[in-house]
Amino acid sequence: MRKLVLGLAGVAAAAAVLTGGVLAKDEDRGRGVSADRCVARPLDQTKIIDEKTLYIDDRSGRAVLLHMSGACLHDRHEAIGLEFSGGMSRICDPLDVDVTGSVMTMPSRCIIASVEALTPAQAKSYRQMR
Repeated sequence: MRKLVLGLAGVAAAAAVLTGGVLAKDEDRGRGVSADRCVARPLDQTKIIDEKTLYIDDRSGRAVLLHMSGACLHDRHEAIGLEFSGGMSRICDPLDVDVTGSVMTMPSRCIIASVEALTPAQAKSYRQMR
């Protein structure tokens, strides 16, 4: 009986280690950002970088890139829609905001894959892009 209990404990410990490794890898991919690097309303700028990437900064100087799972931002010069989820006022995680591309012509719902925080130097280069 003792061997069985130790065997089950060993399996449980191995499962915990493997699960922890998977969670760490998910965090390394940067699905979201820490609370001190979130952007919050009032937002200052939004800019379509390409069909799958949206730049957002706020008036406090913080900036993020929203990486979409597919191409949904088709026209760089057309308005996009942002709808904050559940009364949220900041963007830290892919589920914090809904993005709709091309709201004036053919609206397309975007699925956010990850949120990437930018350094002030990176944000400055994106702000200066045309």
